[in-house]
Amino acid sequence: MSRNESAARGAHSLASAQENHARPLLGLHDYGRLETAAFGQLDILSPMRMRLNRTLRDARVVPTAEIPPNVVTLGSTVRYRIGGGAMERRLLLLERYAAPNGQYVSALTPVGLALLGRLEGETVEAPTFESGTLSIHIERVEHQPEAEARRRSAARPEGPDNNGPEAA
Repeated sequence: MSRNESAARGAHSLASAQENHARPLLGLHDYGRLETAAFGQLDILSPMRMRLNRTLRDARVVPTAEIPPNVVTLGSTVRYRIGGGAMERRLLLLERYAAPNGQYVSALTPVGLALLGRLEGETVEAPTFESGTLSIHIERVEHQPEAEARRRSAARPEGPDNNGPEAA
């Protein structure tokens, strides 16, 4: 392979990696729940419906079991900063009207949708409804349901005595 071919292949790999980094990563389960929410919970003229549809269109979708533990998914507890402000810790939910006590952020809001499918350490932008933009830095994914399920599954011993719940 010539040096030019090698450079072209390297540039293509870099562009591909940057493109993949710019796209949210969704598991099939979250994708299905979000697709249902786009039609069931959001009005047809809602700007969030258009944003959610764009996210679904642009996302890289993988089997749920393949989601890395440092990716924000529905049900994840995540720490983030908006515009260099104070650290916030929220549980990412799909519900639009979660209890307004500051513990939750809905994926059907600009901030929640911007977090979804993103990596720990990543900085993302969330367009506001007032034509502004929020810069959100994801500090840490503290808990992710998919990673917890894998951990529990790996900790469970295999064998004839552990094949499911017993009948009463």
